Amino acid sequence: MTTGAGALRVLVADDDPAIRTLIARIFVRRGYDVACASDGADAILKLDHGPFDLLVLDLMMPRVDGVGVINHLAKREGPRPAILVMTAAVPDILRRLPREHVAKVISKPFDLDQLTQYADEAIRGTDNSNAS
Repeated sequence: MTTGAGALRVLVADDDPAIRTLIARIFVRRGYDVACASDGADAILKLDHGPFDLLVLDLMMPRVDGVGVINHLAKREGPRPAILVMTAAVPDILRRLPREHVAKVISKPFDLDQLTQYADEAIRGTDNSNAS
């Protein structure tokens, strides 16, 4: 799913195909260039092969979880995307979350308007506080 050249780039990483597709469609409608990843390992491959402005990331995914993706990005040189974490996670995973690298945390189920508002804030860098 992509849009025109010069659009802001978003990577949506979620192992649930319905959620991944829904979120991707929302960002495409807003004019973003969108790529999708079905798990954390796929997200890392895509992140390493192209710059993204925003990463919308589920925490609980197979092969590599969201924390692993964030830790990978933290060790990597060069620009990093703003990270918006979506989760229905138990507190144990949230304690492992390196929040200094995360723009927002949104609990599932989430409000779509809130998701897009937080995405806009994360990309602009106007609000780096965490929500849950």
